[in-house]
Amino acid sequence: MKVYNKLVRDRIPEIIEQTGKKVEYEVVEDNEKVIQLLEEKLLEEWQEYKESGSVEEIADLLEVLFAIAERKGISRDELLELARKKAEERGGFRRGVVLIGTY
Repeated sequence: MKVYNKLVRDRIPEIIEQTGKKVEYEVVEDNEKVIQLLEEKLLEEWQEYKESGSVEEIADLLEVLFAIAERKGISRDELLELARKKAEERGGFRRGVVLIGTY
C-alpha cells in the first residue's frame, strides 16, 4: 500500500476508487485538527505553486484558505468582503510597493 497521510479534496477517495484501486481514508471530525491539516495543506500547495507558477495552484491555495475560513466560522462571501474592505482602506498589492524604511 502506498501511504500518503495527508489531507485531500473531499472527492479524491471516490475518484481513486473509480479507477479500480482500493482506498483507505478517514474523515477527521475535530475542528482544530482539521484546521491544522488545512494549514499543512496550505504549505504544500504554496510549495507546489512556487515550483510551478501555475494558476491552478493559486486556485488550490484559495480553496484551502476558504476552507480554513469556513472552519473559523467565516463564509467565502464574508472573507471576500473582508478582503475587499481591506483593499479599499489600505490598497492591494497590485503596484508592487516595497517599503524601504521610515524616519
